[in-house]
Amino acid sequence: MVELRGISKYFPANGVMALENAGLSLKAGEIHALLGENGSGKSTLMHILAGYFPPSSGSIFVDGKARRFSSPADALAFGIGMVRQHPGFITGFKVWEDCVLGAENHGQRGIVLNSAQLRKRVEEKMSQWHFDLPLDGKAESLTVSQRQKAAILALLLRDINWFIFDEPTAVLSPEETKILFQLFDRLRSEGKGIIFITHKINEASAISDRVTVIHNGVTQNQKNSRRGAKNAEDGSVITNSPASFAFSAPPREKLGDPVLVIKDLSLESPGLPRIENVNLHLMPGKILGITGVRAGGLETLELAVAGFLNHQTPNTNHAGNIKFKGSIALNGRDITGKGIAAFRKAGGAYLGVDRLGNNLAPELPLFESLIIHAFKREKRGFFLDMGGLNAWSRMIMTRAGIARPIRDKAFSFSGGMIQRILLALEFAENASLLVLSEPGSSLDQASRSKLAEELGEYTNNGGTTLLFSTDAEELFFFTDKIMELKNGTLTEWKYNEK
Repeated sequence: MVELRGISKYFPANGVMALENAGLSLKAGEIHALLGENGSGKSTLMHILAGYFPPSSGSIFVDGKARRFSSPADALAFGIGMVRQHPGFITGFKVWEDCVLGAENHGQRGIVLNSAQLRKRVEEKMSQWHFDLPLDGKAESLTVSQRQKAAILALLLRDINWFIFDEPTAVLSPEETKILFQLFDRLRSEGKGIIFITHKINEASAISDRVTVIHNGVTQNQKNSRRGAKNAEDGSVITNSPASFAFSAPPREKLGDPVLVIKDLSLESPGLPRIENVNLHLMPGKILGITGVRAGGLETLELAVAGFLNHQTPNTNHAGNIKFKGSIALNGRDITGKGIAAFRKAGGAYLGVDRLGNNLAPELPLFESLIIHAFKREKRGFFLDMGGLNAWSRMIMTRAGIARPIRDKAFSFSGGMIQRILLALEFAENASLLVLSEPGSSLDQASRSKLAEELGEYTNNGGTTLLFSTDAEELFFFTDKIMELKNGTLTEWKYNEK
């Protein structure tokens, strides 16, 4: 058994008491769900168990013995591993090299490492657990869901007994979620213990043996998973700080003209599924959801619309021999293959699925990521108006409903906080087209409801929203209409009757 007893965590740099006398136990052969509102301390508690943070007070017990971890390597030595929301990778490494890094000596004899033998071991483990990863591809070329699978594979190579998953289904399709839960069941049957953080109450009820709810840094244990999830659903435990993402959309002179027109678009890009003959006319004041699986072309279409697949920046992950047929026009401007700047200049704003990658620099103060959007606005000749930049950043934090210093490093914010900050940031662009990938990712019920409300207000003012999500149920929560991208082709699917 693994136990956390009386865990408190105070961050003196920002004066935040993230946890206070929190506790949790995990038994062998158990799936344990951890629920709570954004910023409640779920991820902090699990980062302590995984060795990323030391507790300010309290104890960790592994099989009845007190342990203290000063690094993730210490936790791994006792069989505890974590798959984080945004798994890291080493740029330039092959996927199999990244998976085996740190586990090279498991089963290895002598002091010389045999690369062929190591790769074979990774391939055998991948086959054993029915994963499908391009082992010889570059680690940085993996999609977000593939990075998660690679992180799981890396832990399986280390013979881990206690697994921690932070929001594991946030960017997975229903089919991928089903496969992940089959993996959970298999791990449980082999006596492994699993903790997974989630905002999806139905998932907690369906797969977990027990639920722990955490509120304002204090845990409340529920022995019965369905009862614990029901309490959370009723709102008796989970609450949320207020957030107000929305800004008014810019007035449009001709509301009858389409905002986004995709005509006969076919696209091939290295490392991504192709799409064929995609057509779309998106009118102002509409919310359109597009669902599908990322491996079926959903990510390809999303990146093409937002300008990430282009001929302008040859050092990007998806640059190279990109073949475009057809066109993409935003507010009457041809933006086909012309890059991110052309997309934004034509009136687009975009929040991608890779939150701590394309959107924020995790090791830098949050302020430095926020001011990128306001840099040109606050430039005064050769100088920057630092007062204006500070005011802008504080305004974004207020809109996101987060009372934290803007000089805190980005990685210290929870996934839900980051999502709310980035949503506020993109709403602030005053764009006519808002493109959001997995919009409800990491948001609790209160924040999702607020986002739906303000998307409605944004479109009522003439703004247009395009949502990409592998979770069709989530799209029903937000959209007027849903289309499906399947086998590279876009077709109308269902209407959301609200």
